Amino acid sequence: MIIRSPKPEVKIVVERDPVKTSFEKWAKPGHFSKTLAKGPDTTTWIWNLHADAHDFDSHTKDLEEISRKVFSAHFGQLAIIFIWLSGMYFHGARFSNYEAWLADPTHIKPSAQVVWPIVGQEILNGDVGGGFRGIQITSGFFQIWRASGITSELQLYCTA
Repeated sequence: MIIRSPKPEVKIVVERDPVKTSFEKWAKPGHFSKTLAKGPDTTTWIWNLHADAHDFDSHTKDLEEISRKVFSAHFGQLAIIFIWLSGMYFHGARFSNYEAWLADPTHIKPSAQVVWPIVGQEILNGDVGGGFRGIQITSGFFQIWRASGITSELQLYCTA
């Protein structure tokens, strides 16, 4: 005679919609955060949207992980800034009248952009002196480069 233990009855419950979602909810800005739920009546929700992503204390309490995130965000921002500056140096070397401006900064206006003749857009180019036609810039990059000791387009290329 074989004795078997009675099988326990197991009831499996499956919830069909574990996370209640609806398109109406998604249409409201900031539905996932109480501070953002005020909506676009004020600009606060935009600032909170940006701030929540960088509120590392709310993500974790581990100081090492927070420090790692802060430094990685910092160096990521620095990388973007240096790529932008490198582009400024390159475009200044390739498309500007920097050397002509260095030779006569009182009569030649700084220009770092030339509009190509496509569909009559070259009308934007003006005479900036020294036989160069382009758009005059007022950003101060030429003055910054001169103050930092850059005296040729080759040095701009090397800096880029």
